[in-house]
Amino acid sequence: MNDNPYAIHDDTIAAAFAPVDARVAFLKKTYTLLLAAVLTFAGTLCLAGIEGSPLYNMAMSLSRMNPLLYAAVFIGGAILVHAMAERPFGIVFFFGFAVLWGLLSAPLVLLASNIAPDLVSTAALMTTLVFTGLTAYVFKSGKDFGFLGGMLWTAMFGMFGVAICGWLFGFHIGVWFSYLGVALFSGFILYDTSNILKRYPTTAHVSAAMVLFVDVILLFKHILIILLSSRD
Repeated sequence: MNDNPYAIHDDTIAAAFAPVDARVAFLKKTYTLLLAAVLTFAGTLCLAGIEGSPLYNMAMSLSRMNPLLYAAVFIGGAILVHAMAERPFGIVFFFGFAVLWGLLSAPLVLLASNIAPDLVSTAALMTTLVFTGLTAYVFKSGKDFGFLGGMLWTAMFGMFGVAICGWLFGFHIGVWFSYLGVALFSGFILYDTSNILKRYPTTAHVSAAMVLFVDVILLFKHILIILLSSRD
């Protein structure tokens, strides 16, 4: 009888139960993909910042999109990547999502760059420090943060509901919303990193990189909004 509660089938074993070499290879693939996706996101932002370029025009068009459609595109894209992750072209969908999120984020980043060139680099540095620190804590402590899942997802849907109500009823969501976002996605970094170590199968490096990528980019977005508000 298999004592591994997270084993999916004989050749797909959760990282926590896998041999050391398989676990190391899984984590190396996951974080290499994450870095590549972040660089793809950053490259898309740079290209979308060239006024008059095709990517600039696409980014500006997306910025005028209905907020509900915007959310649907983001959520649908994430679901599609997860659904296709283990298929031969799953990685193409993953990097396509990184490009899409770069286009969706470009208007905010361009606004910040126009107000103060150092805002974007400061937000990127702060995001890197937070992500690195929280990741190191999970790895070093070995704690299981799976218990955070219910609270984090409840908070996520609550924030989503507030954002939709703000759009429907025309009230302004203050910077407090982004402070909550920073707390929320810092929590998700703890939760997702813990799950990757303890529950993800060693073949799920694309899905693992995907959840971390979403955490990092949304953390960056909320930090950037906070920094922007401090310049008003």
